[in-house]
Amino acid sequence: MSDKKKIDLLLQYILFVAGQEDWGSRDLGMIHLIKYSYLADLAYAEHHEGKTFTGASWKFHHFGPWATELYLRIDPALAAIHAEKIVIRSSKNDRDFARWSVKSYRQYDDINQKMDLCVAGAIQKYLRQFGTDTTALLHFVYQTPPMLRAAPEENLDFSVVMNQANRSYSESNKHEIKDLSARKKKERKEKFIELKKRLNQRLDRELTESKVYPKAPRYDQVFLNGIQQLDELSGKPFKPFECKAFFSDEVWKSKTRFDPDVP
Repeated sequence: MSDKKKIDLLLQYILFVAGQEDWGSRDLGMIHLIKYSYLADLAYAEHHEGKTFTGASWKFHHFGPWATELYLRIDPALAAIHAEKIVIRSSKNDRDFARWSVKSYRQYDDINQKMDLCVAGAIQKYLRQFGTDTTALLHFVYQTPPMLRAAPEENLDFSVVMNQANRSYSESNKHEIKDLSARKKKERKEKFIELKKRLNQRLDRELTESKVYPKAPRYDQVFLNGIQQLDELSGKPFKPFECKAFFSDEVWKSKTRFDPDVP
């Protein structure tokens, strides 16, 4: 069952972390927010016996991981931190698309303190790796184990990210924690708090560090017209055509999708 508070917390944290990146990666669209949330749940599942942070029902929808619960919480969650939303009309297909960005960091400390350490690390890692590079981000999530083991419209199984070694460690760790003395438990908790404190201090330094960024472009009609003119300078576009390709449904469960040893 999904946890609305954790979903909101995750979406807000993603946008706050994006706000610390170079100006070109600060404005995130719906696709970015959904896919980064998926990667956060995936990272959490690796260390929590296949359970996700948000509890959302992820499925293989169209061309990637999708969770309706997350999609429905984007607007209210980001409005709660006073994020700016810009709606742009695409000149290619006359469809609107939105971009969100953080304008105030007043709530950052509170949200950062509540964030799970494993999830926070994953969000920082992947935002630095992909930013707003949608193509690279989508290619990466398509290659993750839950996606490679599912067919379209099937629910995604996050337990596949736990290999046997992880399961064995998890089980032994359970018994170990059970047998720990009160003193040992206290030491573990203090170490965890200290690690989280150091992570928060590093994030605070990055956030408050004096940096000069070029002004971000305005994604308005002038911007879109300029992009269109640049496309025209590259030469005549290819003429579009339609074709159909047919594949057996068995291809989704084929080992060639997820087993590197299958030629």
